[in-house]
Amino acid sequence: MLMTGFKVSGISFFINMIVYSFLFQVMRLNHAFFRASGFPDFQDDDVFYNYLLTETLDNLTVFFLFHIFLFFIGTYVGWLILRPFRMIGEYCEQVIEDPNAVYKVDEFSTYKLLTRFSEFFFEYLRESRKKGEITTNSIPPQYSKIHKPLADRIFMLHFGLLLVIIAISSSVFVIENGTQIFQNMIELASKTLANSKEANRFFAAQTFVMEDIVTLTITLITLLYLGLGLHLYEKVSGAAFGIFSTMRSFMKGNHFSRVHLVGYAYIRDNTRKLNKYLDYIQNNLDKDRPKG
Repeated sequence: MLMTGFKVSGISFFINMIVYSFLFQVMRLNHAFFRASGFPDFQDDDVFYNYLLTETLDNLTVFFLFHIFLFFIGTYVGWLILRPFRMIGEYCEQVIEDPNAVYKVDEFSTYKLLTRFSEFFFEYLRESRKKGEITTNSIPPQYSKIHKPLADRIFMLHFGLLLVIIAISSSVFVIENGTQIFQNMIELASKTLANSKEANRFFAAQTFVMEDIVTLTITLITLLYLGLGLHLYEKVSGAAFGIFSTMRSFMKGNHFSRVHLVGYAYIRDNTRKLNKYLDYIQNNLDKDRPKG
């Protein structure tokens, strides 16, 4: 959850730094132009840059608050992604002591393959406990031929829309801040070099700079948040398939089947709870388990 928060806010922060770096180079170019034009009031570099950065510095608090807000939104995204695994772990921990515990699946839960099959699987274990033995059960046809992680369109839709909202908010914030710095430069030029036709043409020609920065900002944010979405899906789709495969194998008669995932430390606590429940079922209900 924390890493997802850092990734979501880090993309916006990184793009802001790139945009500010470009604008700083433009400011240096304009400062050289001012000096070459004999602009007397801003021969001191510090005075020139302070004037242009005044509003940006005034918005520094907003800048950090916005990225703190993005961080918490990112942690919420991470919480939503891990929720199906947490629900499985919590149920497995509870059902050992309370056979009547109910496994609840939210209507809008992600990973339909995992949540729907786990609902079927836990109902199968409930019936086995009632009968006092692990019964045989056939695998529904829609699950029997799955041999690799599937593209979950519902997951992609839900979190795709959420990332689109984040990307749009980040783009607007970056562009608004960058545009303000650029407009300060134009305002400074128009006030001090109003009688210079060359200066007016020079600054009018710079409008393409901000247009390019806006295009670059939108492109980078779109690509990076798209990459983040694919990255987050890859981080959990393999784990969801691994748990599904273990449940399916257990139902097929391999009662020693357990979840052993490498590289998924963030769901390890939940998979341990599932394994503990499978141990309980095998130790108490498997009639063919070797004794001693």
